[in-house]
Amino acid sequence: MYHPGKVLDVHLPSEKQIVSADNDVQATVEMWDENIFTFLVNQKLGKKIKAGDVVLVDYRYTDKPAPNHIIIKILKGEKGKRVWETYTGYYSKKREKDRGAKIPVPGHYG
Repeated sequence: MYHPGKVLDVHLPSEKQIVSADNDVQATVEMWDENIFTFLVNQKLGKKIKAGDVVLVDYRYTDKPAPNHIIIKILKGEKGKRVWETYTGYYSKKREKDRGAKIPVPGHYG
């Protein structure tokens, strides 16, 4: 399973404002469902990823008890825009539908 997100910030180990114990690149990402996470960026994408990019995050489970949570693709141009709008549009519609649903109120049993 893969989840799309939009990159808010990239954290390079070589930045002056970062002191790093490794050479990995991370990115803070707003996910399609409005969550914000910081993920490891695949080494092949470390020099190519930038704020504003739409990315795919690998959520597959392997032999570990938690998902991979690694950015594995950058979706450029119209493809990225289309994927982002599809997911966020679905989420917006779902939220609107949920707002209109009546929540049962427990009765008073005296």
